[in-house]
Amino acid sequence: MSTPQAQTTTEQNKQIILRWFEEVWNQGRRETIAELYAQDGILHDGVAIYHGREDFYTFHDKLRSQFSKFQVNPIISLAEGDLVCLHWSAEFCHNPSDKTLKITGTSVVRIKDGRFVEAWQNWDQADLAAQLTQ
Repeated sequence: MSTPQAQTTTEQNKQIILRWFEEVWNQGRRETIAELYAQDGILHDGVAIYHGREDFYTFHDKLRSQFSKFQVNPIISLAEGDLVCLHWSAEFCHNPSDKTLKITGTSVVRIKDGRFVEAWQNWDQADLAAQLTQ
């Protein structure tokens, strides 16, 4: 009988980013932010930079006020050292127009002690704007 092998740090980091998108966005579990986002974490979202968990809550709540019914689907995840990258697709509803929208994006996250300490993400803002004007 073989003993189960412990997950590597890179595999653990992949699981953390998958949990993040599933719980924070798909399930709307705001409490997961406190569990996985460092108090002094930094998010680089295109040209915007959010410093600390409170800034991230503001970012999150603003998106949730404009969009709902999130379904983020992982396409591919890669990890090396303390970095993990997830390329994803997302479908969600624009609340004011009730339009279903679809985008793709990529998030790169530095994880320390099981929490996001810095993240960089880019998503197709031009496509989103075009879908909103159709």
